[in-house]
Amino acid sequence: MKVPESSKEVHAIVEDLSLRLGTSGDGKTDVANYVEFLHNVRNLKVRGARGYVGTSNVIWNSLPFGLNLCKSITALWISDFDVRMIHDLYSVRKTCRRIVIHYSMKKLSDFLLEPDETLPIENHEKWDSLQEIDFSFNEVEEIDESISLLDLVRKMNLSHNLLTGVGNHLQHLTMLTELNLSHNAIENLDSWYAKLGNVKRLHLAGNKISSLNGLHKLYSLEFLDLTDNNIAEPDDIRTVGVLPCLDHLILRGNPIQQVIEYRIKVLEHFGERATEVKLDSRKPDEREADTISVRLALRKAREEKEEQTRKKAMEIDKKSRSLSGHDTAAPVRSF
Repeated sequence: MKVPESSKEVHAIVEDLSLRLGTSGDGKTDVANYVEFLHNVRNLKVRGARGYVGTSNVIWNSLPFGLNLCKSITALWISDFDVRMIHDLYSVRKTCRRIVIHYSMKKLSDFLLEPDETLPIENHEKWDSLQEIDFSFNEVEEIDESISLLDLVRKMNLSHNLLTGVGNHLQHLTMLTELNLSHNAIENLDSWYAKLGNVKRLHLAGNKISSLNGLHKLYSLEFLDLTDNNIAEPDDIRTVGVLPCLDHLILRGNPIQQVIEYRIKVLEHFGERATEVKLDSRKPDEREADTISVRLALRKAREEKEEQTRKKAMEIDKKSRSLSGHDTAAPVRSF
């Protein structure tokens, strides 16, 4: 039996079943074989197409179908199709662990929500087993509240979309540790530390980011890819240099690479952890490590001297106020 793969074939099977065709005894045409297949299939790929089906006037991506017979799916791939044409995902919500969707949607809710979009989000059925989603290469403009139905998702790929931010719903995904937002239209990261929960790996390549303000309290972060953005000055790294777990930073393709001693000046912001950090996939060599150590020692000496000068100035000011009587308590009058 040929395994159905195109949206047209899946649609045809569903239509046959809706007409309640019986068994024919012919292994090639017996619908019962397809029913058994759909009940047991674990990996399903649905590929649509543009234009018309053959010489007919039927548009490929206008053929709806349901997946209610798919009781065991753990991985689902959808490509070049309109996800709004797919219905009856009840069983898939229970069993599917990985979903890949390319060139097929403009809104996350078109796929993740049940047909009745008037229901409050808390009344929609959750995706109980889903751990990884790849919704890259679509036209998604925002991460809407439907994403909060993915309680167990650990890896999320939303690269190559039209996103300008992360919204306010990812913070509910406490299991999410890897997020790929590369090649979107993101310019600022304001308050992202409060929106990303426990993310450890963050991919932001190919955006328009010039400042890292907003990541300074993302303490779980271990890996940050900023390839091909607009980071221009070493001081821009100060924000993430304080993150205790960050040990891999990628800045390839940023204006900052044109700065003299770029690597040393960037790694210096990691302080005593500088030798443990990979910059552009490489830890500092011996010369860089020695230079960083000297610069850190000089900075520490300078800061200590500045602190001593500040304290002396405060003491002088306090004595001056005392001599002038400004610190003398007003006498208490008795009646």
